Amino acid sequence: MAKLGGFGGFGGFGGFGGFGGFGGFGGNGGFGGFGGSLADGFANPVTMSALVTHRDGTIEPKREPIKLDPANQDELQLERWEPWVRASIALQDLLSEVSVEKDKAGVVTVHSRTAKTIEGKNTFVARLSRPARPETFVAQTHKVLSWAELREERAAEILGQIDNQFAFLAAAVGLSPARTPRTLELLAVAIQFAVNVEMRVKHELACWRPAEYSPQVQPMVTTPGHGSLPSGHATQAYLAVRVLEILLKLKPFVAGQPDKPDRKNSTQVSVQLQRQAARIATNRVIAGVHFPIDSIAGRSLGTALGEFFAVRAGAPAGILRQGYAFIGEKVDGAHESVEFHPAIQPLGVATTKPPFYDRSADLGSLGTSVVLKHMWLKANSEWLGRFGLKKKQP
Repeated sequence: MAKLGGFGGFGGFGGFGGFGGFGGFGGNGGFGGFGGSLADGFANPVTMSALVTHRDGTIEPKREPIKLDPANQDELQLERWEPWVRASIALQDLLSEVSVEKDKAGVVTVHSRTAKTIEGKNTFVARLSRPARPETFVAQTHKVLSWAELREERAAEILGQIDNQFAFLAAAVGLSPARTPRTLELLAVAIQFAVNVEMRVKHELACWRPAEYSPQVQPMVTTPGHGSLPSGHATQAYLAVRVLEILLKLKPFVAGQPDKPDRKNSTQVSVQLQRQAARIATNRVIAGVHFPIDSIAGRSLGTALGEFFAVRAGAPAGILRQGYAFIGEKVDGAHESVEFHPAIQPLGVATTKPPFYDRSADLGSLGTSVVLKHMWLKANSEWLGRFGLKKKQP
């Protein structure tokens, strides 16, 4: 968490296997001067000495300090803190509401601690299992080898997305430090939440990387030092997309349904965001550090966490009625050579839903975080007048 310091440019969120590189967004030197604190800017001998003598020449020694109320419980006090402090508070709020558990069958479940559900129902925010047969990963390795021919073509994208893949999503929707600083702050918190959860899930599933199955994979970037499934890049990209869709009230693109134009252009924005996330995920397969099924699993986890985050921030409770599951053993056999094709692989309950995706029973109600709700409303206010947004949510 030390890297959260200097939320300038959201740098500091890097190094966690995903969405670092918020730093220097658009050349604005770390999020418009939010780098660290004012004290950091004064940390040089000349300025410090000048401040001392300047104070000596301006103060009135007998002036009494003002009186302030020591008990400030209003959530508006959040506006007094630096962005990285708000991020730390919000992240603690999020992580305290989830638990990650693995059962005897090796199935990893992300639970909500406060969801009010009917006793005995099979409820969860996200659930993932790994393929049971080694042959599945062998077949997936062949897929990685076949995708390698695109490495030269995608080299710039792959390199640019190691830490800064968020810039590609930002290009599709119009995010910038100058115009949407609170949205960027909100997304950074959401992504850091995803990183914490995904790393625990990766640890529990403990899937090998492609290069460990074949010396011919030879990744074009360094293989990260954590598990392969689910893909962290896919998880974070799809979380960011889902949060943006809900925040901006975009009409989401649904796999298997035609892309029809709408007056507010929201479906087209959703389509572009979804495609950006899919390409980011696929580029990691091309690079040789992930399997296609890692992206399939990451999409499921990222979507679930994005909806959980939004509901905790005060979005309508109906956003997350059921959790999302990736059933790894359903990839075995006939589906072991499956590719990542999100446009024809619906996550929801649909007749065309692939066998490796499923949903939970009704989750019931989730609580709202006062801190996250405050941050959500601040972000929402930056989009009034766009996509039909006329008033603050919820």
